[in-house]
Amino acid sequence: MKKPWPAASKLLALVAIFALGGCAVGNRYDYTGSISGLPISGTDQVALEVVDARPYVMSGEKKPDFIGLQRGGFGNPFNVRTASGRPMAAEMHDAIATALQKQGLAVVGAKDLAPRKMELRVADWKTDAMVYFELRWDLTLEVYDDHGVLLAKSASSGKEEQGAGFQSQNSQNAARYFEMKFTELVRDESVRKAFLPATK
Repeated sequence: MKKPWPAASKLLALVAIFALGGCAVGNRYDYTGSISGLPISGTDQVALEVVDARPYVMSGEKKPDFIGLQRGGFGNPFNVRTASGRPMAAEMHDAIATALQKQGLAVVGAKDLAPRKMELRVADWKTDAMVYFELRWDLTLEVYDDHGVLLAKSASSGKEEQGAGFQSQNSQNAARYFEMKFTELVRDESVRKAFLPATK
């Protein structure tokens, strides 16, 4: 026969549950400075576009600034949004643009004519945090020349999880995941080759 919980233990459990619930409301993650470096470089212009193709965003079920979920003590979900209030694709665009500029590349608009165009299509990107921090992702990176010819393509999808923390830690986890997943796409041999100087 199990012994009943002491009153103090019950109180601590209730406090923990309500604390989780309080931490679940109003969470915001920031992607704008998430990428510290990339394995490509150059001096040319690059047209950059990030396309949010998540079906739950395209259908209007979720807003473009939706990142994922933070769950309360009873597992009840609360939406997590971007820190800036702008679309998630815009924050990802800024992170990639800053990283490319650090490598010497000049980033221009998606419709501008440039020697290279880089397009990131986000078919899925959703975090889910409670006891664990989970990420589901489906990303495709394509590189085109100035005639619209596809030079390179890499893709990555899956689900991963790690221990969750408070809002600031979860935001850092989300940013670190984006850096890692995008960098993996750029490491693809065809992508790196597309940015090598043309040989004469």
